[in-house]
Amino acid sequence: MKYQKQLDTVQSGNMSRADLVKLKQNAERILKNGDQEAAIVLEAINNAAPTDAYYLFMGFCPGATFDERLDIEWKEQGICRFDFLSSSQQVERFNTICKGDQVILKKREKFGESMKLYGHGRVASVAYDENDIRYLKMDWSTQNEIIEVPLLGCNSTVDIRSVEVVERDMPETFFSWLEQ
Repeated sequence: MKYQKQLDTVQSGNMSRADLVKLKQNAERILKNGDQEAAIVLEAINNAAPTDAYYLFMGFCPGATFDERLDIEWKEQGICRFDFLSSSQQVERFNTICKGDQVILKKREKFGESMKLYGHGRVASVAYDENDIRYLKMDWSTQNEIIEVPLLGCNSTVDIRSVEVVERDMPETFFSWLEQ
């Protein structure tokens, strides 16, 4: 295979998120120019776990209304989506999430102060629907306890925090909740 070196590098598990993004952009460009073998590299990137892990604090109530909550459907289908495509900054953030990252389902509780967490899971892989919209295939936890924690500045639907920030700023109850 023409791209065996790149494929081996991706599958080694030693690439940072930034390196995976650069390689993905190159592979997409090559594929767009007609080289179909680049698709194999793209598939490997979509299933690669970077060396730097993130927490995605994901809102699940469009329009901030609980009547339209998506978390139950996502858990049943084993997915997580962000379909508000007009928010290019949040789409860009969502598109940095990789296999192995932790997704936390959240809803802001006290403005500027706290959020409630409704579930969590790990990204099993990245997929694309029939409209080429990226979504996450998830391994959701079955626990149903809801906890309230500090907001950590998570005011958008898609909020990403590094492991270091979460470990520094979250209370012990958060980590106990994650282990359930």
